[in-house]
Amino acid sequence: MEKKAAKGRMPISKAGTWNSGYTLIELSIIMILIGIVLLFAIPKLGGLEDTKLRSSSRELAGTIQSLFDESVLKKVAYQLVFDITERKYLIIEKNQDKEASEVIDVTNRYKRLPEKIFIKDIETETTQKATEGRVTIEFYPDGFMDKCIIHISNGKNDYTLVTTPLTGKVKILEGYVEVYE
Repeated sequence: MEKKAAKGRMPISKAGTWNSGYTLIELSIIMILIGIVLLFAIPKLGGLEDTKLRSSSRELAGTIQSLFDESVLKKVAYQLVFDITERKYLIIEKNQDKEASEVIDVTNRYKRLPEKIFIKDIETETTQKATEGRVTIEFYPDGFMDKCIIHISNGKNDYTLVTTPLTGKVKILEGYVEVYE
């Protein structure tokens, strides 16, 4: 005689079926793994400011080099005017037909440095180390420019840009570097 299954018995789980929820242990392990990932990811977010500083330095160096080249090719004198206090700079073209003090705005606007990036100081042959106000770098049509040293910073790290007057090349040095002749 066979025994019949009793009604009301607890169903037996079959292989390959899962419960629909997570246990406390599984949730704890997931939280620990998320914490470990964040532990390594959060310090990398501070690197975004360093990336902005590095790209701003390269952009400024590229602006100086291309302005030097354009000055030589077009046989036109240019000025790169920095407003250190306002964290911006402007390219202007000197008009050869009129008085030397009269300038024409080429870009029509200032180029502003990114947020939290600023110019610590600029040193040229004509001006001592300027930490505020306006500083002008001259680009001459005969293939010469003013030598200058620009220190750019984000508050934590610095870069030093050093121009070469005869070639218009810009060296970018990591850190605040005092350049002596």
